[in-house]
Amino acid sequence: MPSLDLDLVPSLREALDHESLVLHFQPEVDLATGAVVGMEALLRWQHPQRGLLWPADFLAVADGAGLLPSLGWWVLERCAAELETWRPLPPTADGSPRQMWVNVSGSQLLEPDFADRVARLVTDCALAPGTLGLEVTEEGLAIGSRHATALLERLREIGVALALDDFGTWYSSLGTLGELPIQAVKLDRSFVRGVGSDLENDTIVSSVIELAHAHGVRVVAEGVESWAEGARLCELGCDRALGYLFSGPQRAEQARLMLAHGTGWSGAGRLPSPRTAVL
Repeated sequence: MPSLDLDLVPSLREALDHESLVLHFQPEVDLATGAVVGMEALLRWQHPQRGLLWPADFLAVADGAGLLPSLGWWVLERCAAELETWRPLPPTADGSPRQMWVNVSGSQLLEPDFADRVARLVTDCALAPGTLGLEVTEEGLAIGSRHATALLERLREIGVALALDDFGTWYSSLGTLGELPIQAVKLDRSFVRGVGSDLENDTIVSSVIELAHAHGVRVVAEGVESWAEGARLCELGCDRALGYLFSGPQRAEQARLMLAHGTGWSGAGRLPSPRTAVL
C-alpha cells in the first residue's frame, strides 16, 4: 500500500473552508436515443501548488484524517444547489427527471443523522423527487444488514434515487438485486472493457442486464470509451452509459448546455458515429 501524503491534510482542511474544491460533471446518456439525461458529479481539488488533483490523489488522505464526511456534505450541498439551476431546462423526451448522481462514502452513510440531513437538503432546495441520486457501494453500505436496508428505504421515501455502484465487483451483487430499493446499478468498467470482443464477457453482461430488468432496475455502464463497446451494450439492452465515447467531465456551465440541448449529436435512436462521439 502506498504511503499517504499527510502533508496534504492541512491544505485539504483549508480547501474545505476556502472553496478551492470544484465539481465537474460527466454526462449520462440514454443509449437508445443518444439523449443526455443526467450527470454524475466528480470532485476535483484545485491545489495552489500541485494544480488540479483528482480524487485518487487525495481521498485516501481525507479518509485517514477523518475528512471524508465533510467532503461528502460539501459535494452534496453544492450538487443540490446546481440542481436548482436545472429547473428552467426542458424535460427529457420521456418525461423522466434529469438526475444528478453523487457518490457517497461508507463513513458518511454511517452517520446517525445521514438520512435526516439529506431530507433537510431536499426540502430546503425544493428538489423534485428522483432528481438527486446517491451512488453507494456494497462495501460501504454493508449490504444485507438491517441498518443498510432501513437507510435505503428511508432515502427512497425522501425522494432520493439510489444506485448500486461498482456493480459486479462484489460476490453478493447478483443475489441482492431483488432485495434492495434501488433504481439503477452502475456496471463496473472491468465488465464494459471486454464487451463486443469477448463472448464470455458478453454473456455475463447480458445476464446482469436481464436480471436487473427483471427486478425493474436500470443498468448504467461506466467507462464506455469505444464505439464497439457502446454499440454492443446498446444491442444487449443496457439502458444508459457514461464515458469518453460521449464526453469527459465538464464544468457546470458546459454541463448545463449539454442538458439544455438534450443530445450532443444528430441521429436520434442510435449511438453517435465514431466521428462525432466526443462532445
